Amino acid sequence: MDTTATPQNTEKHQFIPTLAHYEVLASLPITLQTSKELFDYQIEKLKSKGLAGYDIADPFRSRLPEKGMFFLLIPPPPKVLKLDELMALVELDGKTGVNYLDPVHITDLVEIPMTASVLLNVEDGRGRLNIKPMVSREEIKKEKRHPYTTWRGIIHVILFPWVLNHHNMDLVGSEYNGVNVPDLCSFGGKPTLHNGWEGSANPRWGAPSAESVLVP
Repeated sequence: MDTTATPQNTEKHQFIPTLAHYEVLASLPITLQTSKELFDYQIEKLKSKGLAGYDIADPFRSRLPEKGMFFLLIPPPPKVLKLDELMALVELDGKTGVNYLDPVHITDLVEIPMTASVLLNVEDGRGRLNIKPMVSREEIKKEKRHPYTTWRGIIHVILFPWVLNHHNMDLVGSEYNGVNVPDLCSFGGKPTLHNGWEGSANPRWGAPSAESVLVP
């Protein structure tokens, strides 16, 4: 990826969200910053982690939603998910993420763009707490929303790791070993990627989704 392009954000004081900001972001309406500030934070964060260059942002800058919608910039997915390396990019309260999954056993159940994309009107899973992942998967499909795959979930916690201080996320757009779902949680204070049975509900777990997906 080209990371040498001239950055688009020239403000001296870049917006960097905190846990308090995230709680507002995930609970509409958003009032703390503009869509441009939220977008600039995400591209800068992804670039700093080596996951994207400024060029992936260009097709979306003129298409950002109005202030008040939580959206997520997703870089192009790699051909192979190097889960150990990706989870090491997640930092929460001074601790880096860990992975307990073998990517060989992960299957995406929905097609996702191979280009960069923006997930619009994201609901981070708090609206589906204590619902079996298999049920959430069907509900999301009926609502014509877009479930989180493993890749989308990892990007979410790289950008906004504080979600795991509130609840854990079932990534129902993927499955693991056929009967389980990949999930993201805080385990022993560490951001953790592992899996759980798709037929088990827990008040601390919910399945995130997006209303629509922007592509270049």
